[in-house]
Amino acid sequence: MATLRARIRRIPYASHPVVYRLMQWTVALLVRIIYRYRVRGRENLPKTGSAMLVVNHLHLLDPVVVAAGVGRQVVTLVAEKWRENRFVSLFFKGAGVIFVNRGEVDRRALRACQQVLEAGGMLAVAPEGTRSRKGVLQRAKPGVAYLATRTNALIVPVAFWGVEKLHEWKRLRRPTCHVVIGAPFRLPETEGRLSTDRLQELADLVMVRIGELMPESYRGFYAPLIHAAEGGTESERAPAVA
Repeated sequence: MATLRARIRRIPYASHPVVYRLMQWTVALLVRIIYRYRVRGRENLPKTGSAMLVVNHLHLLDPVVVAAGVGRQVVTLVAEKWRENRFVSLFFKGAGVIFVNRGEVDRRALRACQQVLEAGGMLAVAPEGTRSRKGVLQRAKPGVAYLATRTNALIVPVAFWGVEKLHEWKRLRRPTCHVVIGAPFRLPETEGRLSTDRLQELADLVMVRIGELMPESYRGFYAPLIHAAEGGTESERAPAVA
């Protein structure tokens, strides 16, 4: 029995696998009813091992849209404010989340994220921190780079758009939601304690990788950097992982 339990080692903060799969199947069905749901790049998802899914943030349904397209169980970062809503909090706990205080360095949440990655789990992070009110990319917070450099985590960029167009149902049109999963990569190796400016540079690099997967109209703050990256040399980019 002890050996069996060791083989079924649970990832910290993850919900029970059976509960997660039932919820994932349910939300995937709902997503496909609400949207014309299109997913590309599933072959880029690592089947095992620790990884960070880094995603843009457009709508309250973003976590649902991501979970529906990713086969593996994912632990997601969620704003602390949702803990106060009994129904929403219960749903998130069933899905497996880490509550985080926005607008400050939440060291408890950072430690929790490290525990998930060190245990070989998959963690979903929105580097922007808050939902975009304008529907385009905002500048990332440096926390995603801090976490990635501390854990040397494999990073998988995930971009999606169309999730915010629920208003099209008013015209009896079913909106199309696109999800694109990019090639995994790691941040450049660094030594010593990184300055806030350097962490911000690395966070910007992560966002460029997300933005490259999106239409130009969604690139927002990162449009100039993405344009430069697309015309730059391969040595200027973080190394992709085969």
